[in-house]
Amino acid sequence: MKIFVKAKARARKEFVKKVDKKIFSPKLKFLKYFLFSLVFIYTFSWVLIRLFASSLGQEKPPITIIQDEKIEQLIQEKTGIKIETIKISESDHPFGMMIGIPTQPQLILSRGLWETFTPDELAYVVLHEAGHYKLYHGLIEFVAAVLLFILGIFVLKKIPSIKLSIPAAFILGLFLGILMVRLGHTHELQADSYTVSRMTNPQGMIEATKKFQNYPGQKYTQSSNKIIQFLFYRGNPYNNRISMAKEEIEKR
Repeated sequence: MKIFVKAKARARKEFVKKVDKKIFSPKLKFLKYFLFSLVFIYTFSWVLIRLFASSLGQEKPPITIIQDEKIEQLIQEKTGIKIETIKISESDHPFGMMIGIPTQPQLILSRGLWETFTPDELAYVVLHEAGHYKLYHGLIEFVAAVLLFILGIFVLKKIPSIKLSIPAAFILGLFLGILMVRLGHTHELQADSYTVSRMTNPQGMIEATKKFQNYPGQKYTQSSNKIIQFLFYRGNPYNNRISMAKEEIEKR
């Protein structure tokens, strides 16, 4: 009788395994790759995603194209980069970025920054963004993200257990995303070093930083929690930016 019960229990387990493989395994395999991709991308891109989201829901289109000869001339004189137009993101949050493939730079400034920053403060922002482009930071981060993504998929394929694959996907996405954040932090420091030495008036870097720091909305450069700052914020902390500018002023 006991042998019969054990055999029946064994058969039930085998049946459940077969059903699991046929029905649930394909779905969970897709889920683990989707979860990994989502966590990985959002971990190092959450600032960019939220900043662009802040330009949605406005009366104007999300992006307005303008020309500003003074900014265009400043960038070309200080960095050698030629831009033909500036894209204004309809967001009140002050921010800037320069994207694009080599030879095709695209400068994006938020409406809140473009309309409220002084010429010296604007000089800091646009030269900082131009520094990222000049130093190929965007290209380096793109290649790094692709390689880490491939690594993550490779590791997940090596985990056959369905129970382990889902938490592994989350942890792996988070870990590799944090590596991208740290790479971004290094690039922010490099861009600020590039910028401060090229500014006509480094005081503009200090005043711009204070405006970023005092903006009433969410801070995307600095967190009061040092651990969170290290793990999820790529920006050069405000105090360090100000110190860099003051050191440059003292040198001159």
